[in-house]
Amino acid sequence: MSSQLRKGLPALALALVPLTPLTATAAPTQPPPLHTPTPLSSEGPEADLAHHGRIVYTEDGRLTVRLRTWNHGPVSLDSAAVRVSFSHPVVGGLPDTCRRSGAAVVVCETGPLRAGSTTPHPLDLTLRVPGSPAETVMDIRTVRMGSAELRPVTRDLNPDNDRQRVLAPATGDPYYF
Repeated sequence: MSSQLRKGLPALALALVPLTPLTATAAPTQPPPLHTPTPLSSEGPEADLAHHGRIVYTEDGRLTVRLRTWNHGPVSLDSAAVRVSFSHPVVGGLPDTCRRSGAAVVVCETGPLRAGSTTPHPLDLTLRVPGSPAETVMDIRTVRMGSAELRPVTRDLNPDNDRQRVLAPATGDPYYF
């Protein structure tokens, strides 16, 4: 390698190093409070929710769903709402945290969701599908993050992972999502 080229390498290496300001941040000593009001940007606070669980659908039309909502953070939430809709009307009792939004749609409150954790208790739905079709499709989606009374509403920059669509044939087998 020529001496001219070697002399130019340190200057080239320095030119490739990005110059960014160094800032010191203190590590948090306590978990964040429920619904941190400090926005991450001018558009409001952010949390990343995801829903996981299982569905079991049987030949006689019995349908059971177990669902947990995960908050990947960075903001803790005092509440969120999840919509569970089916391809066919469903009947049956609902937990106190859920309300019907249509013949095939249920909306449920999650309760508090700390950043980096899941709901303290799973949502359990035990329903029936009249007519017992050969299969049903369940769609799950976050419809609200944070209390309905608080503004600004928390936003989710990764909404794809809080939507699930699950096909459940009437086999009695659990299908996980």
